[in-house]
Amino acid sequence: MARSRADARRTRTSFDRVAALYDRYRDPPPEVVLRHAIEVAALGPESRVLEVGGGTGQLSLPLARLGLDLTVVEMGPHLARIARDKLRAFPRARVHVAAFESWTPPPAPFDAVVSCNAFHWLDPAVRLVRSGDVLLPGGILGIIHPHHVRGGTPGFVRRTQPLYMEWGLSDDPEFMPPTPSELSPIYPEIDIDGRFTDVHRQRFPVLRAYTTDAYVGLLQTDSLILGMESEADRQGFLSDIRALIDGEFEGRVVRQYVYEVVTGRRTEPPSEKTAGPVAARQDGAASRPSGSLM
Repeated sequence: MARSRADARRTRTSFDRVAALYDRYRDPPPEVVLRHAIEVAALGPESRVLEVGGGTGQLSLPLARLGLDLTVVEMGPHLARIARDKLRAFPRARVHVAAFESWTPPPAPFDAVVSCNAFHWLDPAVRLVRSGDVLLPGGILGIIHPHHVRGGTPGFVRRTQPLYMEWGLSDDPEFMPPTPSELSPIYPEIDIDGRFTDVHRQRFPVLRAYTTDAYVGLLQTDSLILGMESEADRQGFLSDIRALIDGEFEGRVVRQYVYEVVTGRRTEPPSEKTAGPVAARQDGAASRPSGSLM
């Protein structure tokens, strides 16, 4: 459910330009989501875990606090620097600056591969292959993905849509996020990929409240907004959103999300006929599910 041609300007490298804002305004997974993911993946002090797309440590820090052996791969050097600072007190956690598609993993496989709000940015042609290649047989792939859905402050999304239209961020005057019931199963390819079995999905509805500053700050880390052609346009749009929230919603809005946790268990390695090095594509197009939080 792409909003407009502006979506084509979204890039996964854009977040590194605003690493400090990303760290300030991007929330970690809700506690109920985190507990479920840790339980399903059976993570504990003996686990060797690879996190893909660690950002500034929103998931990395809670994982490191479990005392497990954590390897984080993050392609943005500024994002990675903030994550390293957060993880300094955890000697078993380390951060590598690399794209997952081209990163060279260590010889020993992992017990789990996890990713929060980043898996959709990976090249869909190789993301499952790469994940399966670095996992032990029986290891867990765990993905946390937040969806924007309909709900929250009544009328807010509908009132913002003319601003998205005015600033070239949408072609659809009637755009609305999907309802929770309209969300399709995320990453359906896992169900048919022979590398994984016991695929499980769990959804958690979450309401998040924002002050005007917090909501505008969050938008400054949105790849759609970061893809605007000029800083003047970006600031104009954000100024209009600020005025709308302050003027019509008393400086506070609530957004509705659904956090989806997808897990799959690694099967036995494929035969030699299908195994082999992965041809990584640095410029692979992201596959973004409808309602994704970017």
